[in-house]
Amino acid sequence: MSPAASGEWSADGAHLDAHCVWIIDGGPSAPRRLPPGEPTCVIAVDRGLAHTLRLGLRPHVAVGDFDSVDAGMLARTRDEWPDLVVQRHHRHKAHSDLDLALSFAWGLDPTEIALASGAGGRLDHMMISVTMLARPRYAALPLVAYIGTSVVRAATTGMTIALPSGDGNLLTLLAVGGAASVRTTGLRWNLTGSAPLLSAASLGLSNELTAPSAHLGVQAGTVLAIQTHGKPLP
Repeated sequence: MSPAASGEWSADGAHLDAHCVWIIDGGPSAPRRLPPGEPTCVIAVDRGLAHTLRLGLRPHVAVGDFDSVDAGMLARTRDEWPDLVVQRHHRHKAHSDLDLALSFAWGLDPTEIALASGAGGRLDHMMISVTMLARPRYAALPLVAYIGTSVVRAATTGMTIALPSGDGNLLTLLAVGGAASVRTTGLRWNLTGSAPLLSAASLGLSNELTAPSAHLGVQAGTVLAIQTHGKPLP
């Protein structure tokens, strides 16, 4: 991507209710799993506008370069909801559509935020999209990501997060941006902070929850916690 071009806006976002923000990703597949509850604000990421409408959701914001959105669909959506906030970016921009959507959501100061993605598509896109959640400004958000059949949370220094077993009985912890020191409870093999969790190391791969809710505390660094439903480990 080349340096960013400024966005073009339509409608005023002052009316948006940021209590419960959902971001519908614009990957090739619609989300397989939606967050619990009801959103107060839905942000559609490029092709995510089509996914949003197919899921029967009302879009409040559309963000992207719209290279994967039918112009007629966007026009009809704006006709149906005139207060739709549209942030159109140049195709040759410096940030991905999802990054722009997350930045927009961050600016709303949401009470809770969920990302829903069907996963699939290009490996490089998926790797950037998932590890992006560990960036400092996003890791500090009350954000849960539903990506394919997995649930992903980020935690950074000083944070303790709950990992409910309903989101998946298998857990992988991935340190991002350097080594991390973590403590866990409720796992088959708990980490105590005595040994660092190295970046890209397999130490945190395929642990198992043994309690209704595990807990992850990060003493240093940033960690992605990835939960997936699977068979109990041998």
